[in-house]
Amino acid sequence: MNKLNLNKVLGFKDKYSEEISVLNDLNSKFFKFTEKWGYTQISPPIIEKTDLFSNKISSSLTSNIYYFTDPSGQEVSLRPDFTSSIIRMIFENNENLPLNEIRYSYSGEIYRYNNISNKNYISQNGVEFIGNDSLTSDIEITALAILFSKEIVGNELLVSVGHVGIISDVLNYFKLSDRESIFILQNLDLISKDNNLDFIINKAKDFGLYFKNDLINLQNKSFSNNEYSRMLDFAFSNDSNFSQTREKDSIIEGLANKYEKNTTVEIFSDCINLISKLINIDDNLEESVSKANKILSKIPVKNNLSDFYKIVSSLKNYEIDLSKIKINFGLVREWGYYSGFVFNLYNKNLLEKNNFGGGGRYNSLGNSINNNDSFPATGFAIDNEKLTKNIKLKNNNNLFNKIVIFLKNQNDYDLAIKTSIDERKKGSIVTLESKFSSINELEEWSKNNDIFEIIYFEKSELIRRKI
Repeated sequence: MNKLNLNKVLGFKDKYSEEISVLNDLNSKFFKFTEKWGYTQISPPIIEKTDLFSNKISSSLTSNIYYFTDPSGQEVSLRPDFTSSIIRMIFENNENLPLNEIRYSYSGEIYRYNNISNKNYISQNGVEFIGNDSLTSDIEITALAILFSKEIVGNELLVSVGHVGIISDVLNYFKLSDRESIFILQNLDLISKDNNLDFIINKAKDFGLYFKNDLINLQNKSFSNNEYSRMLDFAFSNDSNFSQTREKDSIIEGLANKYEKNTTVEIFSDCINLISKLINIDDNLEESVSKANKILSKIPVKNNLSDFYKIVSSLKNYEIDLSKIKINFGLVREWGYYSGFVFNLYNKNLLEKNNFGGGGRYNSLGNSINNNDSFPATGFAIDNEKLTKNIKLKNNNNLFNKIVIFLKNQNDYDLAIKTSIDERKKGSIVTLESKFSSINELEEWSKNNDIFEIIYFEKSELIRRKI
């Protein structure tokens, strides 16, 4: 057999005792912490019906799901997230909905194919607070996430907070199409930087956007093959009823009629300018909300901004230092999934800028799974491996001495067994070694393997050697 065939699947890793102990310790801390907040531990199956995840609203997961056909012929998938499984559990086990408040905590791995990071799984801990649409649940989830994370990373914790609804208010005010909105949401980093408006407009056109101004004289304009192809791609990808014809003039006429309803470049530019000002706010809570309120003066209803202020300011009731929280109106997380307040968690000691966790409000998931319009939910999840990177958790194994009993003479076997039993009763970790050629060779090995002490026997006399 070719040895390469035995290699593990790319994107996964083998875990050994030390890492497993750290993760087990983290899980123990997490469940003890969340239990005090009234969260019940659950564990949904690792395999679910594929439809459960492929129907997830505005999901970016579908193309990355590990799916296959089980022996019964049913399409199933390794879970790419926990939330869908938890919602399924609730629908499956409760006939009468809506329910009272439900608080769940969980731990386990999720699986998502990722050819960029070459890491196809995430070891997660998380919670779900379901059935409460009030700000108190957003505050509770955010406080819980911050306070637990602080127990692990201490003062190195950084928190960024935003509200998807605020950006949504702006997009709705300018009456942008879904495609125009998606471009903006996918390019907030580009908009936040000091890029001129023409640069962003050209990027939008590269994305496939055409504005009403550009298309007034569409029939008289000469298009390059690339422009023509891009327009057709846009038309067909956004309108399943758009009928293709062999005649170019007929296609152009149809496109002209279709694009006459598009946003003007002036309106699109006004929207970009407003959002740029909003997401470049960098101040404390009071000043940030005050500046945002002025920028959003044209927006008739600003309930989301008011809610945002109430949520963040209320965290001080949990003795959370608000000066450590960064206001980020450009934080939207997964658009189409999150619908309200959102937050990210960071460790400032890590070289990479990726957050190790986060969460927020998502109220539409029930509708995507079981056509339930009213299913409020909020929660958060943390990536355990990112959280524990460069962090030394209190490993329970380190509380006990690691001892090696060296059996160089089989006549001492009974004594060695009795000694190992006695040492384990004291709480030590004991292994029996007999294949080393000498006590000196064992001592060299022990220095590299965190061994506290070697025990061996000379003429039935027990001898201890500290390392």
